[in-house]
Amino acid sequence: MEKKRAPKMSAADRFSFVLVRPKSPGNIGSAARALANMGFDDLRLVAPEASPAAREALAMAVHGREVLERARVFASLSQALEGCTLSVGTTCRQGLYRASVRPLRQSAGELLALSATNRIALVFGPEDTGLTNREIKLCQQLVTIQTGPDYPSLNLSQAVLLVAYELMMAMGESAIAPSAALELAPVADVDAMLERMKDALLAIGFLPENNPEHIMFALRAIFGRSGLTAREVDILSGIASQARWAAEGGYETLLSKRRSGRKLK
Repeated sequence: MEKKRAPKMSAADRFSFVLVRPKSPGNIGSAARALANMGFDDLRLVAPEASPAAREALAMAVHGREVLERARVFASLSQALEGCTLSVGTTCRQGLYRASVRPLRQSAGELLALSATNRIALVFGPEDTGLTNREIKLCQQLVTIQTGPDYPSLNLSQAVLLVAYELMMAMGESAIAPSAALELAPVADVDAMLERMKDALLAIGFLPENNPEHIMFALRAIFGRSGLTAREVDILSGIASQARWAAEGGYETLLSKRRSGRKLK
């Protein structure tokens, strides 16, 4: 008997929209409607203050109710990012830790290309404050929606709609060949490697103990722009582990082996 083939995933199937601590049930429902309008259906909610089953959410979802009913709720952003290999934060704020932000329209085609081999999370912060610096740390890339300079802050569901729209338009244009995309390491693995890197850089005195995140954000931006495969994450983790071992006394062992002519392992 011939086996049934699994249905082929479309580009839209490889994007997840993550709302972090949304406050308004209306925005949750409107976001679900926006995703349905643009052909997306993976909505993830992190510690929402409002229930996605609230009457206002259901009313605002209209024909996007199926997206809303399938939305998954998570306790933390890291849990919501499970299964994703690239997380892209959205922000309208300025600052040192957001210096690597790029315009959404400029990034949409590249994200589409990467979606050929990766599941990509688009992360949105709560209506009043946006994403915190800790949440920004879990995003390898940052995008912003260009607006008029006098009032750059968008309603949450409007932001979801615009991001989904730009991705849908990029799918129609197919601006970048998907064959060029890398299969990236899971978000959680990259974050764990960066924590090991931070510990190692603290151990060798490269990072200031009173503010290690200042430089770590720059490193996160570098790796976020380049993208890291699983093998590259393993190599960088190994470098971090070896550097920490050397800083904590292993270097004396290393010198002893070199003097005696023993092989280094």
